[in-house]
Amino acid sequence: MNPRRPMRFADSVQEEAAPAGLGGGIPRRALETNAGTALENLRSREDLKLKIVILGPDGAGKSSVIQGLMRRVDQPGGRAVKVRHLKPQVILPQRGEPGAIVTDPHGKPPRSAWTSLAKILVWLIEEWCADLFMDRNRTLLICDRYYHDLLIDPLRYRYGGPLWAARLVGRLMPRPRLWVLLDAPAEVLQARKQEVTAAESARQRQAYLAFVRQQREYAIVDAAQPLDEVIAEVERAVRSIDGVNRLMEKL
Repeated sequence: MNPRRPMRFADSVQEEAAPAGLGGGIPRRALETNAGTALENLRSREDLKLKIVILGPDGAGKSSVIQGLMRRVDQPGGRAVKVRHLKPQVILPQRGEPGAIVTDPHGKPPRSAWTSLAKILVWLIEEWCADLFMDRNRTLLICDRYYHDLLIDPLRYRYGGPLWAARLVGRLMPRPRLWVLLDAPAEVLQARKQEVTAAESARQRQAYLAFVRQQREYAIVDAAQPLDEVIAEVERAVRSIDGVNRLMEKL
C-alpha cells in the first residue's frame, strides 16, 4: 500500500503565512489534497458509486459550497448527483428540516449513555443499509456532514456515551471516497457565525484538521477565500478522483 502522501495542485496552491491574528501563523493553503494515491481499482469499473463528505466547523460555508458545487457538476435531469445531510433516513428520521440552521448547537443536555449508544448503533446500521441497498450506482453522493462530526463535537449531537464506543462505531462506518474539509481561522468562522465561542471554533478547527489528515484521501480547502474560489477548489478536488468525470460522461 502506498504511504499517505499529500499532493497539492501546483497551479492552484499558494502557500503563505497567515495574516496577523488569523490562524496564529499556520500556513494558509488554497488547497491541500491527498486524493489520487490509490485509484487504479476504479478504472475498470462500470458501476461507479462515489461518496464525497464535506466537513467543517460552523461558519466554514458548507451549505453555500455544496449548492455551488451542485451547479457545477450536476447533469440535466439531476440523475448524476445526490446531496444528503448528515445521515440517511432509514430507521430513525431526522427531526425538523434536514440542514436547518441550528442557532444553539450546545443548548441541550447530552442524552443518557444507553440512549446515545443505541442511536449511534442505529446510525451505523442506517449507513450500511444506504451504502449497500439505497445509494444507486453511477451516482455521485455529496454528504453535508457525516457521522464523524459527532467525534469532533459530541455536544452538538447530545452524545452522552463513552467516547471509545463512538470512535469504535466511527471505524466501522462505510468510508467515503474523499473527505473535503473547509478550513478557516477561528476569527473568520466567528465573523460569519457566532453559534459557539471563539475558543470552541478554534478547538473544532484543529480537531477537524487532525482528523482529516489521518484519512487516506482528503482535500483541505481554504474557506477564507471568496466563495467562487472555494467552490472551484472543491470541484477540482472532487474531479481529481479518477472516475468522477467518467461517471458524468456515462449519464
